[in-house]
Amino acid sequence: MPGFSSLFVGKHRKGIRRAVVLLVALSVLLFSVVSTMKNYPASSTVVSPSGRYILENVRVGRILTLGGMAYLRVIDRQNPQEVYRTPLYDTQSLDMRVTEDDETVGIAWIYFNRDKKTFDIAMPQWESHWLNMFISNTPYVHIEN
Repeated sequence: MPGFSSLFVGKHRKGIRRAVVLLVALSVLLFSVVSTMKNYPASSTVVSPSGRYILENVRVGRILTLGGMAYLRVIDRQNPQEVYRTPLYDTQSLDMRVTEDDETVGIAWIYFNRDKKTFDIAMPQWESHWLNMFISNTPYVHIEN
């Protein structure tokens, strides 16, 4: 006598196969979208006052429904293979005036702690996005205003 699972799988084999194919296709699409976003060219670039850090605003609005979204890419010129990316933010709040002190380098609302390798985001009305888990490669804290 066949078990319940073999009856279920046998009866729904075509549906299960379609679901697996759909899941694989969505995973490949997500991987492709995220890879593309990580490699976009910067829409604006500033260099820190010390000259050590390059801060790049990278717009990602060409993908899905992310119009008006971007992330900040921070590159340490002394260690250029290390690239730090913030989570996504709304470009309406963007101000690329760069600041630098003994602990941090950043632009208005977003500060990179050089020692801890973390971001502090002080942007008003900043909201997390589900793609942040794929885009941001650096721990961050949102500081409420």
